[in-house]
Amino acid sequence: MKTVGRMVRRYILATFAIVLLVLTVNTTLFAGIVIHYGSQSMQEGFFPVGKFAESFARTEDGYSPDPSLEWQQHFAWAMLLSDSGEILWSEDLPAELNHPYTVPEVAAFSRWYLKDYPVMVYRNDYGLLVAGKPKGSMTRFDFYMDNDILYALLSTFRPLLLLDLGLVLAICLWLGWRGARPLRALAEGIGLLSEGKTVQLTEVGTTAELAEKLNQTSRNLQLQSELIQRRDMTRANWIAGVSHDIRTPLALIMGYGEQLARQFPPQSEPRKKADAICTQSKKIKALIEDLNLTFKLQYNAQPLRKAPIQIGAWLRRCVADFCDSLEENYSVDLLIREPAGQATLEADEELLTRAVDNLLNNSVRHNPSGCDIWVTAEIADEQFVLEVRDNGAGYPEAVLRNLSDTCSDPNAPHILGLHLVRQIAAAHGGQASFRNDSGAVAVLHFPIAQ
Repeated sequence: MKTVGRMVRRYILATFAIVLLVLTVNTTLFAGIVIHYGSQSMQEGFFPVGKFAESFARTEDGYSPDPSLEWQQHFAWAMLLSDSGEILWSEDLPAELNHPYTVPEVAAFSRWYLKDYPVMVYRNDYGLLVAGKPKGSMTRFDFYMDNDILYALLSTFRPLLLLDLGLVLAICLWLGWRGARPLRALAEGIGLLSEGKTVQLTEVGTTAELAEKLNQTSRNLQLQSELIQRRDMTRANWIAGVSHDIRTPLALIMGYGEQLARQFPPQSEPRKKADAICTQSKKIKALIEDLNLTFKLQYNAQPLRKAPIQIGAWLRRCVADFCDSLEENYSVDLLIREPAGQATLEADEELLTRAVDNLLNNSVRHNPSGCDIWVTAEIADEQFVLEVRDNGAGYPEAVLRNLSDTCSDPNAPHILGLHLVRQIAAAHGGQASFRNDSGAVAVLHFPIAQ
């Protein structure tokens, strides 16, 4: 993205600017110290040793410099050596230096020091002039520097380092604060997006491109939200319209089917067809009710009328009502493990009954030749666990894949009744799982009332 490149380029330039500023400040301070102390030294004067050497002349007593030269203000002592190393003239010469010098000794002190005395040498017509300063008064490298200047530079090293650190820190804080302003606006925009609100950020500065993308994303999300609302409204109207329009013809079909069934003797072919019409009409009615209920649960449009339910009495009633219409080739066993029989569940009894009926009818519907059904209730880990198991054909693999959360096949079969069971469990803060184990097994978990 251009924004990232722009921000990286800006911060690289800012880094170079910081380094350049620090170097400029340090150089300015260094130059100021050198100029300040150097000007003092210049005022005192660096006496030219060449002028001093050239002022020597031969006298009756030997050799002497021009008496008008005030060289003593600049040097602590001086001596004139002959070519053989003998002292031809000296003044204020320390006792430890008052001796003839060999060529190696002359070569040694020509490298700036003679027994820790800073010295300057100059050749004239009579020999070699050696002018010395007091010990510790000057530091000499390949260049020389007055110790006042050197000590001043060394003494300012720590304050200068602290100044550099403070300057860098202040600039970084300023750059961070300045760079955080547009990022703070972006963060607020992302927060508004996460809440589903409309975002309109100002598209300026280094984050202009990101702000533009966020604004575009906000518009797209708003458009998608409107499309989803219209789609859901259309779906709700369609389901409500179909449910209303099909109710009257379905009631007529069921009524006429029951009348036809009563007109023919049992086991006759017309009676069986009439009974089949009534049975299939009831299935259509149940499917429409399931369709309405699953839509309402999906969009939280179904109010939960929660009330305390005694698990034992409620479950016996559900199984008994189901067994009243059960054919002879099916059997249902109910096992309630204590303390589940006396426990209380805070739930919508009508919805829970619907879930149990769907599971029981599923076992009957998919095992037309008959099967055994076991219903088990218990309390485990502070949860009410309800298991419905049969020894029939079990769930098809395609159905189990469709019931899993990872299913993405658009052509997978949709089991409305089992899907409704999961929705009812989720609406009560529980969960439902389905598997095969010598038949179909459905397990529901509900948090138990304390």
